[in-house]
Amino acid sequence: MSNANDIESGRLDPAVAMSVQDLHVTFYPPSGPVRAVRGVSFELREGEVLGVAGESGCGKSVLVRALLGLLPATATVEGSLELDGEPTTLDGALQSEAALVYQNPGASLNPVFTIGQQLQFVSGSTDPTELSGFLLQAGLKDPEQLLGAYPHQFSGGMGQRAAVALALAQRPRLLFADEPTTALDVTTQNQVLELIAELRQRHRLSVVLISHDLAVIKRVCDRVMVLYAGLVAETGTTSQVLTSPSHPYTQALLESVPRPQAVGKSLASIPGMVPDGRHEILGCAFAPRCSHAHDACVTEEPAMNQLAVGHSVRCVLSDPTR
Repeated sequence: MSNANDIESGRLDPAVAMSVQDLHVTFYPPSGPVRAVRGVSFELREGEVLGVAGESGCGKSVLVRALLGLLPATATVEGSLELDGEPTTLDGALQSEAALVYQNPGASLNPVFTIGQQLQFVSGSTDPTELSGFLLQAGLKDPEQLLGAYPHQFSGGMGQRAAVALALAQRPRLLFADEPTTALDVTTQNQVLELIAELRQRHRLSVVLISHDLAVIKRVCDRVMVLYAGLVAETGTTSQVLTSPSHPYTQALLESVPRPQAVGKSLASIPGMVPDGRHEILGCAFAPRCSHAHDACVTEEPAMNQLAVGHSVRCVLSDPTR
């Protein structure tokens, strides 16, 4: 498994594989514009796993789909994207370099074609040995027999592994995994996480892992980016963010994680809801739900403040000028 110490000790290649600057995504349904992503910037290094955390509605999945050019025509995407330091476009050009593993394998597996046919279409190969190899790399046994199987013949865990095999068949440099373990039991979830970690090391993949489960983020990721209302609330190494969280939202997320020693006690929760992207947000987006909010929080949008090398937080409480 990877961990934040890989970056801090220099074991990871510091080269930047992908750089995203000031990404904005706005949808235009009949009811009016919805600002889903409001200026996200981040870097993804070669061979690292970046975890993207936050509640539903914070912009995690929209962010990934915007980068891959998978949003509907009702959306506009603005910002800049670089691969290996070279500018590229935000119109789907990244698809040739990246693959996406969905939360539900049913979203990526076509029910009317066999797994072998789908691997053949994605990879361009007709060699059964090579096609079986993708399934084998994804941890599936008897891959030769599975090539003739249909998705409905797979269990949930097998289906997710087949989805990973389809991603590998694209021979990507970048892998985006959107809640890949949510619908799986604990045992299968652990197996899929182990698989992602193994593939990252074997193929030197750069991975963006979306998850609302901070335990998953802690296990697999080198760095973490916490999103709230389409903005980066906090970012840093996994140890910095999950061991010493500085943003009240990150702290609240961690306090909401169920713990065995808390059996019989009320589960902590965050009051209120994520702001509606249809309305203008004044000040800090988290202020209405934050127990530490004061006057400045509701009138000023906080800037990102660097607390340590690689660790930044968007909160007036962390502003050194105050």
